[in-house]
Amino acid sequence: MSEVNLRSFGYQESTTVTAATKTLAITDQGLVQDATPTGATSVFTLPSTVVGYSFTIRVGSQGKTVSISPAALDLIAGNDFTAADNKDLIFTNQTPGSFVTLAGDGTNGWNIVSISGTATREA
Repeated sequence: MSEVNLRSFGYQESTTVTAATKTLAITDQGLVQDATPTGATSVFTLPSTVVGYSFTIRVGSQGKTVSISPAALDLIAGNDFTAADNKDLIFTNQTPGSFVTLAGDGTNGWNIVSISGTATREA
């Protein structure tokens, strides 16, 4: 493990993710998921929403697309997105250090707690 700087949030423990896909689990909480895929893209799949679960995903290298995918019946709300079930949050070619922290509400899906960088919602 190492640490990454989440801009105004300071340094936090992280784990480097080089794989093209990762399914997040309770054990991934508290660690910044630092996406540095060997290919062009990285997709993080969230578990079904649970109250109190939270995850932080960070763009770790230049020129990558990092997607965060909720479960089919969950949504990602906030950041002025039109919330809809099963729609990804996507960082496309963002500056390394861009990140999002999501918290589960246990009913509808995931709420954006903090975000840095430009993210879009899957069409």
